[in-house]
Amino acid sequence: MLYLQGDEAIQFHTDNTVIALGKFDGIHLGHQLLINGLKQEQEAGRTALVFTFGSTPASVLSGGLNKVIYTSEEKAHYFEELGVDVLLEYPFTKEFAIMSPEDFVCNILVEQLGVKSIYVGEDFHFGKGRSGNVGVLKELGEQYGFEVFALTKKTLHGHVVSSTSIRDMLESKFFVANEMLGNPYFVYGEVIHGKHLGHTIGFPTINQVIPDNKLIPSFGVYASKVTIDGVTYMAISNLGVKPTVTKERQMGLETHIVDYSGDLYGSFVKTELLFFIRPEEKFGSVEELVCQINDDIKYMKENI
Repeated sequence: MLYLQGDEAIQFHTDNTVIALGKFDGIHLGHQLLINGLKQEQEAGRTALVFTFGSTPASVLSGGLNKVIYTSEEKAHYFEELGVDVLLEYPFTKEFAIMSPEDFVCNILVEQLGVKSIYVGEDFHFGKGRSGNVGVLKELGEQYGFEVFALTKKTLHGHVVSSTSIRDMLESKFFVANEMLGNPYFVYGEVIHGKHLGHTIGFPTINQVIPDNKLIPSFGVYASKVTIDGVTYMAISNLGVKPTVTKERQMGLETHIVDYSGDLYGSFVKTELLFFIRPEEKFGSVEELVCQINDDIKYMKENI
């Protein structure tokens, strides 16, 4: 997959594209319908392109830190797994924010990217002050010669599947958030060195840093899975600050991969959290921790 950011995204030119437009935070079930549309046209020889932004519009306009379900790096990894040809992470600037809907369509989608079809959600808005909607996009499509497919929102458990719903449920209803995501919530990042205590107590682990701008579910132990060289291994992951073994309060994800013994330091790994097992807690001794880890692994195996 070609992944373009910043000036590279601005300067990139291509033709004969089918484009999905949106913020794509979470790449949830609704987003996956858009990607499925791209893949159908991809089979006819068109380039499947996702157009999104490096910084969220809200963070640029407010000047604050807007937390996301998946970071840019995580989204790039996921879109590549889904078979997208090009991920265009366009810079969202204050200048871009005042571009009219027609200028965006004409100058970027048509002239720069050679769009033939566009896939969006039915509530899609674009252009200065969100003045463009699906109706405007379809009118422009007739004018400039491209098709527009506006897909209906999905619902689950009486809630519309959206990034906002998932963000609201990550802590309180993790299983529903995972259902809406369509695939387990994950952390993708480099495996770094930790305290190496796991090796000494019989449970070697991998450690991954959680970026400051990433939304996370509740601290605790989760059943998880890690795919290494095409093989999926079951695991248990501790999301939090590991209060039994450190006083540093450094938040991260520590994972024990069952039946795996290789060296992953420096590798980039995707750790998927399947379901919540128990809250993070501080034990009176390492021995108590070991007993609990054994119980956690047993519970994980019985409930997968």
